Amino acid sequence: MNNLNGAFKWVYDIGNWLFKLMYLQVLWVAFTLLGLVLFGLFPATAGVYAVVRKWTEYDYDVPIFKTFLANYKGYFLKVNGLGYVMFLIGLFLSYDYFISKSLLNSFFLHIILLGIILVYVLTLCYIFPTFVHYELKAMQYIKQSFLLMLSNPLETIGMIVCMIILYYLFALLPVVFVFMGMSAIAYPTMRIAYSAFNKVQQKKNP
Repeated sequence: MNNLNGAFKWVYDIGNWLFKLMYLQVLWVAFTLLGLVLFGLFPATAGVYAVVRKWTEYDYDVPIFKTFLANYKGYFLKVNGLGYVMFLIGLFLSYDYFISKSLLNSFFLHIILLGIILVYVLTLCYIFPTFVHYELKAMQYIKQSFLLMLSNPLETIGMIVCMIILYYLFALLPVVFVFMGMSAIAYPTMRIAYSAFNKVQQKKNP
């Protein structure tokens, strides 16, 4: 009987987590569209990470909608500014890569650009976790994310492994991406980044 109760609890817990992840995905999609995508994407993503950060701190009963909405509204201008700076940097690097690949016959330059793009992508993995964890000026988030990426190699490798696993998961099961894609990205990356935050804090307060 105890085993049966344990099995039911296990199924209930999994179902509860899946519901929370899907609910967060619905909020992300709805508020991205509410901001006409261009102005809603980054605040909605910050809202998702803010909720997931609470879960990472073991606050599993956090009011999801209230927390999401407060961060969506509170960071609307700030996160849009940061998001579009990162977007423009990515656009610039993509353009340079295209020029290097199509017009320039320089293997050395091509490798350098690939290295810079990799650093950019890895820094990007830390941007939203850093944004909802620290209170900084907009451009300082880029610097802080870059430093976290460099100074925490194990966590950064974890980010790479996580992104690879999620890529293949979404490719094999597109339905997962549809119903909980953003949540599935935010939860593991926030946990990995939170480990890096704790290491930084421990160095400051040994």
